[in-house]
Amino acid sequence: MKNNTLTCAIVEDDDLSLMVVTSLAEKTRFLKIEATFNSPEQAMIWLAKNEIDLLFLDVEMPGMSGLEMLRVLPYKPDVIVISGKPGYAVEAFDLSVIDYLIKPLQDYSRFLAAVNKVIAKRNTNMGQEQEEEHLFVKVDSLLLKLNVDAILWIEAFGDYIKIQTIEKTYTVYATLKKLEEKLSSKKFVRVHRSFIVNLSKISNIDPNNLEINKKIIPVSATYKEQLLSRISIL
Repeated sequence: MKNNTLTCAIVEDDDLSLMVVTSLAEKTRFLKIEATFNSPEQAMIWLAKNEIDLLFLDVEMPGMSGLEMLRVLPYKPDVIVISGKPGYAVEAFDLSVIDYLIKPLQDYSRFLAAVNKVIAKRNTNMGQEQEEEHLFVKVDSLLLKLNVDAILWIEAFGDYIKIQTIEKTYTVYATLKKLEEKLSSKKFVRVHRSFIVNLSKISNIDPNNLEINKKIIPVSATYKEQLLSRISIL
């Protein structure tokens, strides 16, 4: 998505339906049609070399169906399915399509609502990327930028702390308390006097320990209630 414009392609074997979808897309000022196709095979060849933001996709077509095509796409644009039958909806949504429109398409407002779902999803994703937190950690004489979400756990190590990511361990001259003040309380929790963990990385918890990336981390009685209050338990 560039300059608030969604690039799109349309795959529809029925000429009349293709004309209708093309007309609706042309009417939508923030859509730019890059290509239209009468067969999924033609579309697959083109999509192997061209990336788009949004795909309007029919289901029932000769040869390969739209949903079969969706399963083997080399990359996954956002998809709005347009079909004459509602019966494929469950299967389509299982493939993470944005919306499912029923032919004949006569209501522009319904078409626009579907496209706006794509815009809303992309704005949410952009917001999440912008909110991504970083820390600069001093390693030797360098200040290294570290993505906070990449941290698995932090461990006290004498006058230092060890910040563990999947790829690497960073040893930093600091205290757990100082780092705890900088980390989001929504994402990290103290579980022991020597450990802070990323809540989203925990794989299992037993009465006295938890596991992250095959590492067993102790959970002390002092912090156990705090940990349990921060996770969703069924």
